Amino acid sequence: MPNIFTFGLNESVAASHSIATKELYNLVGHNTGNLAFHYAINRLMGTVPRAIPWSSTPDLINSAGEIGIMPCANQLGPHMNMGGLATVFKELKSNFIAIGLGAQGGVGHDDIPKLPEGTLAWLDALVARSASPHPNITVRGDYTLRVLDHYGFGDKALSLGCPSLLINKAVDHGARLQERYKKKIQKVAIAAGHPNWRNLSKLEASLVRMMEDTNGMYIVQATDEAIALSRNDFDIVNAEYIVKLRNYLKLNLDDAQFEQWVRKYFISFYNIPAWMEYLRRFDFIVGARIHGVMLAIQAGVPGLCIAHDSRIRELCEKSKIPFVMAEDVKDGITVEDLPHLAEFDGAAFDQNRQMIAEQYQTFFRNNGVPLRQASVLI
Repeated sequence: MPNIFTFGLNESVAASHSIATKELYNLVGHNTGNLAFHYAINRLMGTVPRAIPWSSTPDLINSAGEIGIMPCANQLGPHMNMGGLATVFKELKSNFIAIGLGAQGGVGHDDIPKLPEGTLAWLDALVARSASPHPNITVRGDYTLRVLDHYGFGDKALSLGCPSLLINKAVDHGARLQERYKKKIQKVAIAAGHPNWRNLSKLEASLVRMMEDTNGMYIVQATDEAIALSRNDFDIVNAEYIVKLRNYLKLNLDDAQFEQWVRKYFISFYNIPAWMEYLRRFDFIVGARIHGVMLAIQAGVPGLCIAHDSRIRELCEKSKIPFVMAEDVKDGITVEDLPHLAEFDGAAFDQNRQMIAEQYQTFFRNNGVPLRQASVLI
């Protein structure tokens, strides 16, 4: 068994209650949804490797193990230059696998983003760290694969979506879930958006009204201020953010009323099984956070994702997760809209999941990482 390590985060934050919010936010990589990604990868491998951060020195990385597993995000785009990591990777001896790499592009998937030279250098160094001639990168969807192909890396990557699709091991999970989609929706949780997404304000406000009407909850993943509010750390949140958030959610509340409202509805999680167990209390999860919706679906709870960019759209398409384009519902939705917006084909979902599971098995095997179980889905 090779010595494997995670080049990224731990899959959960132990004793999160005793950690200051700012530090906690750094430990989850500035979005609690990152934990779902890491947790899912570890469940695929059947082990929880040691994790070292991206800020590690080449010497520390080389001493960490023979194979590094690198959970990625939307690193491909003009918004991010990976030149710093390129310099580090050129000094590495460990083999590397990158999982879930995504491109940031237009919603229509008809453009190719311009990648900085540093990012291209990192991709060169990454593929040079492959353990075999086989691809050592998985990407979020077919759009990202097309972007990599444009830059000459298409044969080094596979389009496999996010491993969080495979957390639930039941081979007939989709068929069971389809029955849940037919049931009456009485309690709704929101996979909370981001107050910087001002064009989604009217839509987000409608989700909040839905949550209030059904005694639901507002599950936050980011920002650090929203995380602070979910932990009752009002003292570290500035007044400008409070105004910004209140306007985004279209809440006509004074400061005292808003504080009580937040304490009633805001919640965040730092352990994936606990998060999924909590989601079972609800009949439906809806929002613009793919991992918030994905965890619900894996827990057997129907969900609908609001796709407002290329990242979310391609993940939903690849995973066959019900989604609606934000532009199509920008004026808001109600509980009554959810059943016809969330079209879910359980048989197609199961078939797609089985195919992706088998491809992940082959991918790991080709890169020298043995899986602990004979089948990803059982």
